[in-house]
Amino acid sequence: MTYGLTYVNSSNVVTLDSEFSRLVVLAKGSYSGTGGAGVGFPFTITTAEPPLVFVRPSQSNTLCFCKISGSPGAWTGFSFTGIAGVGTSGSWFCAAFQSAPLAKYGLRLWNGAAKLLFDNGTPCAQFTRTISSWTYLGAEQTSQGVYRLSWTASTPLNTGDFMLLNNIAMDVAGSSTGQGNQYAVWQYENNRLVMQVIGVSIQTTLYTPVVFAKPIS
Repeated sequence: MTYGLTYVNSSNVVTLDSEFSRLVVLAKGSYSGTGGAGVGFPFTITTAEPPLVFVRPSQSNTLCFCKISGSPGAWTGFSFTGIAGVGTSGSWFCAAFQSAPLAKYGLRLWNGAAKLLFDNGTPCAQFTRTISSWTYLGAEQTSQGVYRLSWTASTPLNTGDFMLLNNIAMDVAGSSTGQGNQYAVWQYENNRLVMQVIGVSIQTTLYTPVVFAKPIS
């Protein structure tokens, strides 16, 4: 930076900068449902890309068929499917590298293009860890004749972290035909996350990264 404003903390980490946005929490809340859940944002999120939606189930749950609802500049909520007849509940927040003018007084910071980078009324979030290496657990054939492949990683769920839903919403390409749907299985009893993909020709190596974050004050 040749001019502007930078805040550096005691660990020499840049925490606020007049050129780059921080990951800002735009909305947060709780969810509940049976066989899945759907949440509407309290206001329309106007980012071009879908906002980053993070969830933390309150109990062991399966999340699949995840979806960020809306369109570029008008994102309205998110949803996911669980196991039919099984209750689900938890907490969520959505974030973006874009602030919102919420505070009635305090500090706001814009970049040179008049983009709002910081408002002291919007809390920030911090990425805490990423799972990018998976251990293959095996495959089983479902009643529909397709296969369910499972992976896990040595990473705990009792840290209070929230999981990024956007990556779980992506399909996995098959090695020959079609693609598979991703499932994220929270297992509090085993303190682990199990990723599953259901499809016809799914490879035994999983490349999907799972990202975790926490809101910070």
